[in-house]
Amino acid sequence: MKKISQLCNAYIYIFFFMVVSVVSTPTKNIQTTNTINRFSLEFYKEAANKNAGKNLIMSPLSAEVLLGLLSTSARGDTQKEISDSLHFPDPEIIKSTFQSIMGKLSNIQGVVLNIANKVYVKDGEAFKLAPVFKSIAIDQFSSDVENIDFSKATRAANTINEWVESKTNNKIKDFVSSETLDPNTRVILINAIYFQGNWKKPFNKRLVHKRNFKKNKISTVDVDMMYQTDDFPYANLPEWDSEILSLPYKNNDTYLVIILPKKVDGLAALEEKIYGANMVDVLNKMRESEVHVAIPKFKIVSTIDLKHVLPELGIKLIFNEQKADLHNLLKSHHQVFVSDANQKAFIEVNEHGTEAGVVTELRVQLQSLRSDEVFFTADHPFFYMLMNKEDIIFCGKYIGA
Repeated sequence: MKKISQLCNAYIYIFFFMVVSVVSTPTKNIQTTNTINRFSLEFYKEAANKNAGKNLIMSPLSAEVLLGLLSTSARGDTQKEISDSLHFPDPEIIKSTFQSIMGKLSNIQGVVLNIANKVYVKDGEAFKLAPVFKSIAIDQFSSDVENIDFSKATRAANTINEWVESKTNNKIKDFVSSETLDPNTRVILINAIYFQGNWKKPFNKRLVHKRNFKKNKISTVDVDMMYQTDDFPYANLPEWDSEILSLPYKNNDTYLVIILPKKVDGLAALEEKIYGANMVDVLNKMRESEVHVAIPKFKIVSTIDLKHVLPELGIKLIFNEQKADLHNLLKSHHQVFVSDANQKAFIEVNEHGTEAGVVTELRVQLQSLRSDEVFFTADHPFFYMLMNKEDIIFCGKYIGA
């Protein structure tokens, strides 16, 4: 096995949690892929709108997994809102779909991709999970279930944070504070995803150098830009006034896709076109081409308050103390609602390359330029997705350091 210093790594960590509190007063695979990706792009648009002017990393899939799980406890309009927003009108399809997704992501080879769900339930006989919901959580969402004493807030927060750290290679720490745990908290649902992948074609560290990144038509910042030339899936997208590039990881099934507007200030227009697009059709336009690639090294940490995002997608009632109908969550059928929904994600894309590609890269730097050569120079804001085959796992935007 090569030493870690010789690998080109991209790390991604995600922690999405929902806190449920007691109210103070009484298909085909391609179709599934398109449905999952449709929600992902809608989720991205709303989250990007709420985080304008910021670099961004998120996992719509992580949110979708927990919403799918929560939907199995919901009834009536509450259940309908979730199902409609996820674009799965049949609740039974939700269960089978996410069981399949959990199994698929857990069996990816060649990269490290760990996905885990956890349900923490308030200690005490009166607060047990409803048997059907508990069975679905364990059997179809591969979730662990643990009783916890939320009244001992510091100890409970430490327990939750230790689990999150263990599932994210100790990269996300102290996300839950004791102040977060309200005395009325009954259930906390958590999804954590950890990704580490090595480039199939590493960048040469010796070729990294500072370059101006155009944040807009007026402002620039210095970034560390990585360079290489090789064959990559690529396409020109004139209908989007953009170009698209795929950088595969070693297993070939997982890759980082960058969609780069041709105009420095073209990201907003691109985002409007991406919204509602069939991403599978877009990916199918790419062909292997020799491409001169220049992309920045970047590291992004994002925290998103989903109480500001999910209602824009039509999911409102779960946050309503009086109207939320999560009747099938607890055995006691307490009236409960979702008091908090947050997501924290981290991505680092870098080269950590060896000199294995130096000959090819130096040859590229020195050869004479041809009119048909393809240059993909990501020196202004772009949209990116980390995908497994055709499923969007993470997505975001980079607008400069």
